[in-house]
Amino acid sequence: MRLDWRQLCGAAALLLQGQVALADLGIQANDADSLKKAGKTITEPMIEFYHANETEGIPGKLTDTWYIAGSMFMTYLQYWDASGDDTYNSLVSHDLMFQAGDNYDYFPANWSQWLGNDDQMFWGLAAMTAAETGFPEVDGKPSWSSMARAVFEMQAGKWDTGTCNGGLHWQCWPIQAGYTMKNSISNGGLFFLAARLARFTKNETYVEWAETIWDWSVDSPLVNNNTWHIADSTNTENNCQDSGDNQWTYNYGTYLGGAVFLANYTNGGEKWTTRANGILDVAMKQFFPQKYGSGEVLSEVACDPIMTCDRNQLGFKGYMSMWLAFTALLMPETYDKIAPKLQTTALAVSKQCSGESKSLCGEQWWNPTWDGMQGLEVQMAALGAVTANLMVMAHQSPKTVDTNPDGGADAIDTGDDGRQKKSRITTGDRAGAWVLTVIMIVFIAGGMGWLVKS
Repeated sequence: MRLDWRQLCGAAALLLQGQVALADLGIQANDADSLKKAGKTITEPMIEFYHANETEGIPGKLTDTWYIAGSMFMTYLQYWDASGDDTYNSLVSHDLMFQAGDNYDYFPANWSQWLGNDDQMFWGLAAMTAAETGFPEVDGKPSWSSMARAVFEMQAGKWDTGTCNGGLHWQCWPIQAGYTMKNSISNGGLFFLAARLARFTKNETYVEWAETIWDWSVDSPLVNNNTWHIADSTNTENNCQDSGDNQWTYNYGTYLGGAVFLANYTNGGEKWTTRANGILDVAMKQFFPQKYGSGEVLSEVACDPIMTCDRNQLGFKGYMSMWLAFTALLMPETYDKIAPKLQTTALAVSKQCSGESKSLCGEQWWNPTWDGMQGLEVQMAALGAVTANLMVMAHQSPKTVDTNPDGGADAIDTGDDGRQKKSRITTGDRAGAWVLTVIMIVFIAGGMGWLVKS
Protein backbone atom coordinates (compact mmCIF):
# COMPACT_ATOMS: atom_id res chain seq x y z
CA MET A 1 0.00 0.00 0.00
CA ARG A 2 1.34 3.43 -0.95
CA LEU A 3 0.65 6.47 1.24
CA ASP A 4 0.13 9.93 -0.18
CA TRP A 5 1.92 12.90 1.36
CA ARG A 6 -0.98 13.79 3.64
CA GLN A 7 -1.04 10.29 5.13
CA LEU A 8 2.72 10.30 5.56
CA CYS A 9 2.60 13.64 7.35
CA GLY A 10 -0.19 12.41 9.61
CA ALA A 11 1.69 9.24 10.52
CA ALA A 12 4.84 11.24 11.20
CA ALA A 13 2.97 13.59 13.50
CA LEU A 14 1.61 10.69 15.52
CA LEU A 15 5.05 9.13 15.79
CA LEU A 16 6.47 12.40 17.05
CA GLN A 17 3.79 12.43 19.74
CA GLY A 18 4.60 8.83 20.66
CA GLN A 19 1.06 7.84 19.72
CA VAL A 20 0.66 5.36 16.89
CA ALA A 21 -3.08 5.23 16.28
CA LEU A 22 -4.56 1.90 15.29
CA ALA A 23 -7.88 1.27 13.59
CA ASP A 24 -10.80 2.44 15.69
CA LEU A 25 -13.21 0.17 17.54
CA GLY A 26 -15.32 -0.36 14.45
CA ILE A 27 -18.61 0.83 15.92
CA GLN A 28 -21.28 1.16 13.26
CA ALA A 29 -24.52 3.08 13.54
CA ASN A 30 -27.48 0.94 14.66
CA ASP A 31 -25.32 -2.17 14.85
CA ALA A 32 -25.59 -3.94 18.20
CA ASP A 33 -22.96 -6.51 17.31
CA SER A 34 -20.33 -3.83 16.66
CA LEU A 35 -21.22 -2.17 19.96
CA LYS A 36 -20.91 -5.45 21.84
CA LYS A 37 -17.56 -6.15 20.24
CA ALA A 38 -16.37 -2.65 21.14
CA GLY A 39 -17.57 -3.06 24.72
CA LYS A 40 -15.61 -6.27 25.09
CA THR A 41 -12.51 -4.59 23.65
CA ILE A 42 -12.81 -1.66 26.07
CA THR A 43 -13.51 -3.83 29.12
CA GLU A 44 -10.38 -5.97 28.94
CA PRO A 45 -7.86 -3.15 29.58
CA MET A 46 -10.28 -1.59 32.08
CA ILE A 47 -10.08 -4.72 34.21
CA GLU A 48 -6.32 -4.84 33.75
CA PHE A 49 -6.07 -1.27 35.06
CA TYR A 50 -8.36 -2.29 37.93
CA HIS A 51 -6.09 -5.12 39.05
CA ALA A 52 -2.97 -3.01 38.57
CA ASN A 53 -4.38 -0.36 40.92
CA GLU A 54 -5.72 -2.59 43.68
CA THR A 55 -4.31 -1.57 47.07
CA GLU A 56 -2.23 -4.49 48.29
CA GLY A 57 -4.46 -6.85 46.33
CA ILE A 58 -7.59 -5.89 48.28
CA PRO A 59 -10.67 -6.50 46.10
CA GLY A 60 -12.53 -3.27 45.33
CA LYS A 61 -9.98 -0.93 46.93
CA LEU A 62 -7.96 1.09 44.45
CA THR A 63 -4.94 3.24 45.22
CA ASP A 64 -5.94 6.65 46.61
CA THR A 65 -9.64 6.08 46.00
CA TRP A 66 -12.44 3.82 47.15
CA TYR A 67 -15.54 4.82 45.22
CA ILE A 68 -14.17 4.46 41.68
CA ALA A 69 -14.25 0.67 41.91
CA GLY A 70 -17.91 0.95 42.90
CA SER A 71 -18.67 3.18 39.94
CA MET A 72 -16.79 0.77 37.67
CA PHE A 73 -18.92 -2.11 38.92
CA MET A 74 -22.04 0.00 38.35
CA THR A 75 -20.93 0.58 34.77
CA TYR A 76 -19.97 -3.04 34.18
CA LEU A 77 -23.33 -4.30 35.50
CA GLN A 78 -25.19 -2.08 33.08
CA TYR A 79 -22.89 -3.30 30.28
CA TRP A 80 -23.38 -6.95 31.22
CA ASP A 81 -27.15 -6.55 31.18
CA ALA A 82 -27.16 -4.78 27.81
CA SER A 83 -24.58 -6.98 26.08
CA GLY A 84 -24.83 -10.41 27.68
CA ASP A 85 -21.04 -10.48 28.14
CA ASP A 86 -20.54 -12.21 31.49
CA THR A 87 -16.75 -12.54 31.31
CA TYR A 88 -16.14 -10.70 34.57
CA ASN A 89 -19.37 -11.47 36.44
CA SER A 90 -17.65 -13.61 39.08
CA LEU A 91 -15.06 -10.92 39.76
CA VAL A 92 -17.68 -8.20 40.06
CA SER A 93 -19.95 -10.27 42.29
CA HIS A 94 -17.11 -11.17 44.65
CA ASP A 95 -15.55 -7.72 44.87
CA LEU A 96 -18.86 -5.87 45.10
CA MET A 97 -19.79 -8.02 48.07
CA PHE A 98 -16.27 -7.87 49.55
CA GLN A 99 -16.49 -4.11 50.06
CA ALA A 100 -20.02 -4.13 51.51
CA GLY A 101 -18.68 -4.00 55.06
CA ASP A 102 -19.82 -5.90 58.13
CA ASN A 103 -23.19 -4.15 58.03
CA TYR A 104 -23.73 -4.51 54.28
CA ASP A 105 -24.17 -0.76 53.91
CA TYR A 106 -20.96 0.02 52.02
CA PHE A 107 -19.43 1.76 54.99
CA PRO A 108 -16.55 -0.64 55.74
CA ALA A 109 -14.63 0.04 58.92
CA ASN A 110 -11.27 0.13 57.17
CA TRP A 111 -12.21 3.22 55.14
CA SER A 112 -15.04 4.76 57.17
CA GLN A 113 -12.87 7.41 58.82
CA TRP A 114 -12.27 9.26 55.56
CA LEU A 115 -15.22 8.45 53.32
CA GLY A 116 -17.52 11.00 51.75
CA ASN A 117 -21.24 10.48 51.37
CA ASP A 118 -20.78 10.55 47.61
CA ASP A 119 -18.29 7.66 47.90
CA GLN A 120 -20.81 5.48 49.69
CA MET A 121 -23.54 6.60 47.30
CA PHE A 122 -21.78 5.21 44.24
CA TRP A 123 -21.53 1.78 45.85
CA GLY A 124 -25.21 2.05 46.71
CA LEU A 125 -25.98 2.83 43.06
CA ALA A 126 -23.89 -0.19 42.04
CA ALA A 127 -25.98 -2.42 44.32
CA MET A 128 -29.14 -0.79 42.97
CA THR A 129 -27.97 -1.48 39.43
CA ALA A 130 -27.36 -5.12 40.35
CA ALA A 131 -30.97 -5.37 41.53
CA GLU A 132 -32.39 -3.59 38.48
CA THR A 133 -30.45 -5.77 36.05
CA GLY A 134 -31.24 -9.04 37.80
CA PHE A 135 -27.60 -9.73 38.59
CA PRO A 136 -27.38 -13.10 40.36
CA GLU A 137 -27.78 -12.89 44.11
CA VAL A 138 -25.06 -14.27 46.39
CA ASP A 139 -26.14 -17.24 48.48
CA GLY A 140 -26.19 -16.55 52.18
CA LYS A 141 -25.87 -12.79 51.72
CA PRO A 142 -28.41 -9.95 51.69
CA SER A 143 -29.96 -9.15 48.34
CA TRP A 144 -28.44 -6.38 46.23
CA SER A 145 -31.54 -4.28 46.73
CA SER A 146 -31.30 -4.64 50.51
CA MET A 147 -27.76 -3.26 50.42
CA ALA A 148 -28.86 -0.32 48.28
CA ARG A 149 -31.59 0.26 50.82
CA ALA A 150 -29.10 0.08 53.69
CA VAL A 151 -27.00 2.79 52.04
CA PHE A 152 -30.09 4.95 51.68
CA GLU A 153 -31.19 4.43 55.28
CA MET A 154 -27.77 5.32 56.62
CA GLN A 155 -27.51 8.47 54.53
CA ALA A 156 -31.08 9.56 55.22
CA GLY A 157 -30.20 9.28 58.90
CA LYS A 158 -27.51 11.93 58.35
CA TRP A 159 -29.91 14.48 56.82
CA ASP A 160 -28.93 17.63 58.68
CA THR A 161 -31.68 20.14 59.44
CA GLY A 162 -29.39 21.89 61.92
CA THR A 163 -27.65 23.77 59.11
CA CYS A 164 -29.28 25.24 56.01
CA ASN A 165 -32.62 23.66 57.02
CA GLY A 166 -31.58 20.31 55.64
CA GLY A 167 -29.28 18.65 53.19
CA LEU A 168 -26.57 16.03 53.24
CA HIS A 169 -22.96 17.00 53.86
CA TRP A 170 -20.33 16.09 51.30
CA GLN A 171 -18.10 14.42 53.91
CA CYS A 172 -19.22 12.06 56.64
CA TRP A 173 -17.39 13.49 59.65
CA PRO A 174 -17.01 17.06 60.99
CA ILE A 175 -13.23 16.64 61.23
CA GLN A 176 -12.93 16.12 57.47
CA ALA A 177 -12.00 18.94 55.13
CA GLY A 178 -15.08 19.69 53.06
CA TYR A 179 -17.59 18.72 55.75
CA THR A 180 -19.19 22.17 55.66
CA MET A 181 -20.01 21.67 51.98
CA LYS A 182 -23.40 20.36 50.92
CA ASN A 183 -23.00 19.42 47.30
CA SER A 184 -25.08 18.25 44.38
CA ILE A 185 -23.52 14.84 43.93
CA SER A 186 -24.23 13.84 47.54
CA ASN A 187 -27.77 15.24 47.62
CA GLY A 188 -28.57 14.48 44.00
CA GLY A 189 -27.14 11.00 44.46
CA LEU A 190 -29.37 10.36 47.48
CA PHE A 191 -32.34 11.70 45.50
CA PHE A 192 -31.48 9.38 42.60
CA LEU A 193 -31.16 6.38 44.90
CA ALA A 194 -34.48 7.20 46.61
CA ALA A 195 -36.24 7.46 43.25
CA ARG A 196 -34.86 4.15 42.03
CA LEU A 197 -35.76 2.42 45.29
CA ALA A 198 -39.27 3.86 45.02
CA ARG A 199 -39.75 2.42 41.55
CA PHE A 200 -38.11 -0.91 42.42
CA THR A 201 -39.92 -1.55 45.72
CA LYS A 202 -43.11 0.50 45.21
CA ASN A 203 -42.61 1.84 48.72
CA GLU A 204 -44.01 5.37 49.02
CA THR A 205 -41.58 6.24 51.81
CA TYR A 206 -38.88 6.62 49.19
CA VAL A 207 -41.09 8.95 47.17
CA GLU A 208 -41.58 11.11 50.25
CA TRP A 209 -37.85 11.23 50.80
CA ALA A 210 -37.23 12.08 47.16
CA GLU A 211 -39.68 14.97 47.49
CA THR A 212 -37.88 16.19 50.60
CA ILE A 213 -34.47 16.09 48.94
CA TRP A 214 -35.76 17.76 45.77
CA ASP A 215 -37.54 20.54 47.67
CA TRP A 216 -34.46 21.26 49.76
CA SER A 217 -32.24 21.27 46.69
CA VAL A 218 -34.52 23.81 45.00
CA ASP A 219 -34.70 25.96 48.14
CA SER A 220 -30.90 25.88 48.33
CA PRO A 221 -28.68 27.26 45.55
CA LEU A 222 -28.09 23.78 44.12
CA VAL A 223 -31.06 23.43 41.74
CA ASN A 224 -32.59 26.43 39.97
CA ASN A 225 -36.06 25.39 38.87
CA ASN A 226 -36.42 28.46 36.65
CA THR A 227 -33.28 28.08 34.54
CA TRP A 228 -32.75 24.38 35.39
CA HIS A 229 -29.08 24.98 35.98
CA ILE A 230 -27.50 22.81 38.67
CA ALA A 231 -24.68 24.16 40.81
CA ASP A 232 -21.91 22.00 42.16
CA SER A 233 -22.03 22.92 45.84
CA THR A 234 -23.07 25.25 48.60
CA ASN A 235 -21.62 25.79 52.08
CA THR A 236 -22.97 25.80 55.61
CA GLU A 237 -20.45 28.46 56.67
CA ASN A 238 -22.66 31.12 55.07
CA ASN A 239 -25.93 29.26 55.63
CA CYS A 240 -25.96 27.96 52.06
CA GLN A 241 -26.54 31.40 50.53
CA ASP A 242 -24.22 31.03 47.54
CA SER A 243 -22.83 28.26 45.40
CA GLY A 244 -19.88 26.84 43.54
CA ASP A 245 -21.08 26.85 39.97
CA ASN A 246 -18.77 24.47 38.12
CA GLN A 247 -20.90 22.51 35.68
CA TRP A 248 -20.49 18.74 35.76
CA THR A 249 -22.41 16.12 33.81
CA TYR A 250 -22.92 13.79 36.75
CA ASN A 251 -24.62 16.45 38.88
CA TYR A 252 -27.18 16.94 36.15
CA GLY A 253 -27.37 13.19 35.69
CA THR A 254 -28.38 12.41 39.26
CA TYR A 255 -31.17 14.99 39.43
CA LEU A 256 -32.30 14.14 35.89
CA GLY A 257 -32.24 10.42 36.63
CA GLY A 258 -34.19 10.79 39.84
CA ALA A 259 -36.87 12.90 38.17
CA VAL A 260 -37.08 10.41 35.29
CA PHE A 261 -37.52 7.37 37.54
CA LEU A 262 -40.25 9.20 39.47
CA ALA A 263 -41.95 10.34 36.27
CA ASN A 264 -42.04 6.71 35.18
CA TYR A 265 -43.18 5.49 38.60
CA THR A 266 -46.03 8.01 38.60
CA ASN A 267 -47.06 7.00 35.07
CA GLY A 268 -45.94 10.21 33.46
CA GLY A 269 -46.90 12.51 36.32
CA GLU A 270 -46.71 16.11 35.12
CA LYS A 271 -44.63 17.38 38.03
CA TRP A 272 -41.73 15.01 37.55
CA THR A 273 -41.99 15.02 33.77
CA THR A 274 -41.68 18.81 33.72
CA ARG A 275 -38.69 18.71 36.02
CA ALA A 276 -36.96 16.01 34.00
CA ASN A 277 -37.51 17.83 30.72
CA GLY A 278 -36.21 21.08 32.18
CA ILE A 279 -32.94 19.52 33.31
CA LEU A 280 -32.62 17.48 30.12
CA ASP A 281 -32.92 20.50 27.84
CA VAL A 282 -30.17 22.39 29.66
CA ALA A 283 -27.91 19.34 29.88
CA MET A 284 -28.25 18.56 26.17
CA LYS A 285 -27.37 22.11 25.22
CA GLN A 286 -24.52 22.46 27.69
CA PHE A 287 -22.77 19.09 27.42
CA PHE A 288 -23.10 18.59 23.67
CA PRO A 289 -21.29 21.81 22.73
CA GLN A 290 -21.11 23.11 19.18
CA LYS A 291 -17.46 24.01 19.68
CA TYR A 292 -16.40 20.44 20.37
CA GLY A 293 -18.01 17.74 18.27
CA SER A 294 -20.43 20.07 16.46
CA GLY A 295 -23.08 19.60 19.12
CA GLU A 296 -23.17 15.84 18.57
CA VAL A 297 -20.66 14.46 21.11
CA LEU A 298 -20.98 14.41 24.90
CA SER A 299 -18.22 16.41 26.59
CA GLU A 300 -17.15 17.27 30.13
CA VAL A 301 -16.90 20.90 29.09
CA ALA A 302 -15.32 22.13 32.33
CA CYS A 303 -12.11 20.18 31.73
CA ASP A 304 -12.15 18.06 28.54
CA PRO A 305 -11.08 20.80 26.13
CA ILE A 306 -7.89 21.62 28.03
CA MET A 307 -7.19 18.09 29.29
CA THR A 308 -7.39 19.03 32.97
CA CYS A 309 -9.96 16.48 34.16
CA ASP A 310 -8.81 14.66 37.29
CA ARG A 311 -9.40 10.94 37.77
CA ASN A 312 -12.86 11.58 39.20
CA GLN A 313 -13.95 13.91 36.43
CA LEU A 314 -12.73 11.55 33.71
CA GLY A 315 -15.54 9.16 34.57
CA PHE A 316 -18.45 11.59 34.81
CA LYS A 317 -19.63 11.56 31.21
CA GLY A 318 -19.71 7.77 31.17
CA TYR A 319 -22.26 7.82 34.00
CA MET A 320 -24.19 10.58 32.26
CA SER A 321 -24.35 8.52 29.06
CA MET A 322 -26.09 5.66 30.86
CA TRP A 323 -28.40 8.00 32.76
CA LEU A 324 -29.41 9.64 29.49
CA ALA A 325 -30.22 6.14 28.26
CA PHE A 326 -32.45 5.65 31.31
CA THR A 327 -34.20 8.87 30.35
CA ALA A 328 -34.85 7.69 26.79
CA LEU A 329 -36.21 4.38 28.07
CA LEU A 330 -38.35 5.57 30.97
CA MET A 331 -39.66 8.73 29.28
CA PRO A 332 -40.13 7.50 25.70
CA GLU A 333 -41.09 10.96 24.48
CA THR A 334 -37.42 11.93 24.91
CA TYR A 335 -36.08 8.97 22.90
CA ASP A 336 -35.74 10.79 19.58
CA LYS A 337 -33.93 13.64 21.27
CA ILE A 338 -31.43 11.46 23.13
CA ALA A 339 -30.75 8.33 21.07
CA PRO A 340 -29.18 10.11 18.05
CA LYS A 341 -26.81 12.04 20.35
CA LEU A 342 -25.78 8.86 22.11
CA GLN A 343 -25.16 7.25 18.74
CA THR A 344 -22.92 10.04 17.43
CA THR A 345 -21.09 10.00 20.75
CA ALA A 346 -20.42 6.27 20.41
CA LEU A 347 -19.14 6.76 16.87
CA ALA A 348 -16.76 9.42 18.19
CA VAL A 349 -15.64 7.15 21.04
CA SER A 350 -14.91 4.49 18.45
CA LYS A 351 -12.25 6.73 16.91
CA GLN A 352 -10.85 8.04 20.19
CA CYS A 353 -10.29 4.51 21.52
CA SER A 354 -7.33 3.80 19.26
CA GLY A 355 -4.38 4.06 21.63
CA GLU A 356 -1.38 1.74 21.60
CA SER A 357 -1.93 -1.99 21.11
CA LYS A 358 -5.10 -2.45 23.16
CA SER A 359 -7.45 0.21 21.79
CA LEU A 360 -6.91 2.43 24.81
CA CYS A 361 -9.45 5.21 25.19
CA GLY A 362 -8.73 8.87 25.79
CA GLU A 363 -10.47 11.87 27.31
CA GLN A 364 -11.60 14.03 24.38
CA TRP A 365 -14.28 11.98 22.68
CA TRP A 366 -14.78 14.62 20.01
CA ASN A 367 -11.12 14.33 19.01
CA PRO A 368 -10.81 11.74 16.18
CA THR A 369 -7.29 10.83 17.31
CA TRP A 370 -6.37 9.21 20.63
CA ASP A 371 -5.27 12.05 22.91
CA GLY A 372 -2.78 10.01 24.95
CA MET A 373 -4.83 9.78 28.15
CA GLN A 374 -5.15 6.28 29.56
CA GLY A 375 -6.38 4.51 32.67
CA LEU A 376 -9.32 2.79 34.29
CA GLU A 377 -11.43 5.94 34.39
CA VAL A 378 -11.33 6.72 30.67
CA GLN A 379 -11.95 3.06 29.78
CA MET A 380 -14.92 3.05 32.15
CA ALA A 381 -16.32 6.25 30.66
CA ALA A 382 -16.03 4.88 27.13
CA LEU A 383 -17.72 1.67 28.25
CA GLY A 384 -20.55 3.80 29.62
CA ALA A 385 -21.01 5.46 26.24
CA VAL A 386 -21.09 2.13 24.40
CA THR A 387 -23.41 0.62 27.01
CA ALA A 388 -25.83 3.54 26.73
CA ASN A 389 -26.32 2.77 23.06
CA LEU A 390 -26.92 -0.91 23.75
CA MET A 391 -29.47 0.09 26.37
CA VAL A 392 -31.53 2.30 24.07
CA MET A 393 -31.35 -0.24 21.24
CA ALA A 394 -32.64 -3.00 23.52
CA HIS A 395 -35.62 -0.90 24.71
CA GLN A 396 -35.46 -2.72 28.04
CA SER A 397 -36.39 -0.80 31.18
CA PRO A 398 -34.76 -1.44 34.57
CA LYS A 399 -36.36 -4.26 36.49
CA THR A 400 -38.54 -3.85 39.57
CA VAL A 401 -39.34 -6.29 42.34
CA ASP A 402 -42.16 -7.56 40.11
CA THR A 403 -39.80 -8.53 37.28
CA ASN A 404 -36.91 -9.48 39.57
CA PRO A 405 -38.66 -10.99 42.60
CA ASP A 406 -35.48 -12.73 43.72
CA GLY A 407 -34.06 -9.24 44.23
CA GLY A 408 -35.98 -9.27 47.47
CA ALA A 409 -38.40 -6.89 49.10
CA ASP A 410 -36.62 -6.18 52.33
CA ALA A 411 -37.77 -5.64 55.86
CA ILE A 412 -35.44 -3.22 57.58
CA ASP A 413 -35.68 -2.72 61.29
CA THR A 414 -33.80 0.11 62.95
CA GLY A 415 -31.93 -1.12 65.99
CA ASP A 416 -31.17 0.83 69.13
CA ASP A 417 -27.94 2.07 67.61
CA GLY A 418 -29.73 3.56 64.62
CA ARG A 419 -28.33 1.03 62.19
CA GLN A 420 -30.32 -1.41 60.09
CA LYS A 421 -31.15 -5.06 60.53
CA LYS A 422 -31.99 -6.56 57.15
CA SER A 423 -33.86 -9.63 56.05
CA ARG A 424 -34.34 -10.85 52.50
CA ILE A 425 -37.67 -12.05 51.17
CA THR A 426 -37.31 -14.55 48.32
CA THR A 427 -39.73 -15.76 45.66
CA GLY A 428 -40.52 -18.78 47.79
CA ASP A 429 -41.37 -16.50 50.69
CA ARG A 430 -44.00 -14.75 48.57
CA ALA A 431 -45.71 -18.08 47.94
CA GLY A 432 -45.68 -19.18 51.54
CA ALA A 433 -43.76 -18.77 54.73
CA TRP A 434 -41.31 -15.98 55.43
CA VAL A 435 -37.67 -17.00 55.68
CA LEU A 436 -35.78 -14.47 57.72
CA THR A 437 -32.06 -13.92 57.40
CA VAL A 438 -31.27 -11.46 60.14
CA ILE A 439 -27.92 -9.73 59.92
CA MET A 440 -26.95 -8.23 63.25
CA ILE A 441 -25.23 -4.91 62.84
CA VAL A 442 -22.15 -4.03 64.86
CA PHE A 443 -20.78 -0.51 64.62
CA ILE A 444 -17.00 -0.45 64.86
CA ALA A 445 -15.73 3.00 65.68
CA GLY A 446 -12.01 2.37 65.65
CA GLY A 447 -9.67 1.29 62.89
CA MET A 448 -9.24 -2.34 61.95
CA GLY A 449 -6.45 -4.25 60.34
CA TRP A 450 -6.24 -4.48 56.60
CA LEU A 451 -8.70 -6.84 54.98
CA VAL A 452 -7.18 -10.04 53.70
CA LYS A 453 -8.18 -11.06 50.21
CA SER A 454 -10.34 -14.17 50.32
